[in-house]
Amino acid sequence: MLVSVDCLERSSTVSATEETRIPVTPENDVRSLDATPDATPKGTFWPPVERDRAAFVAANATVMGRVTLAAGSSVWYGAVVRGDVEAIAIGECSNVQDGAILHGDPGKPTILAEFVTIGHGAVIHSATIGRGSLVGIKAVVLDGVTIGAGSIVGAGALVTKDVPPRSLVVGVPAKVVRPISEDEALELIDHAKKYEKLARVHAGTGTDLGFVAPSAAPSAAPSAAS
Repeated sequence: MLVSVDCLERSSTVSATEETRIPVTPENDVRSLDATPDATPKGTFWPPVERDRAAFVAANATVMGRVTLAAGSSVWYGAVVRGDVEAIAIGECSNVQDGAILHGDPGKPTILAEFVTIGHGAVIHSATIGRGSLVGIKAVVLDGVTIGAGSIVGAGALVTKDVPPRSLVVGVPAKVVRPISEDEALELIDHAKKYEKLARVHAGTGTDLGFVAPSAAPSAAPSAAS
């Protein structure tokens, strides 16, 4: 059963530019985090998924192995979060949208901080995505890359190098094209909150879709992945 989590309250004490990382070390492994274990459908070789009660996983998503799902996080239809050879941590109120893939190589965990949006069909491999960042549709973030807090990775981009906080990167290979404003960074966090509300509806525990028709021209900030 999916329980409610107040993402607005949780975000009010942290600035939009502050990057929060979830440590994954032998001394502080993701399996030790306080969460409700979820069944792993791959036998007993891997540990059970550590899934908070307020996390949503779509019925046909694949989540297995050393994976932690924090409160308010969501993994959508057809997405794959495969923690078979290295840990994956998905932070509070972060969303992994339909068809996205998260995986990692040994010694290189995949970490999403809070309020992260991973767009439809994106691939995150052994990378760290900072708080309030958005990875656009079909973008790829490769091994060892850190995306700074409050950044946007444009749709279809291929990211091979670290991205500074509050940056917009596009292209193959991805390059910084401009900074992200404070207002845009806040909109990215708000976008993640809307997905948390939408997840409650899909889980049958809420009625607020989160998304409504705009009364004026929308900002460009969340358009890379919605």
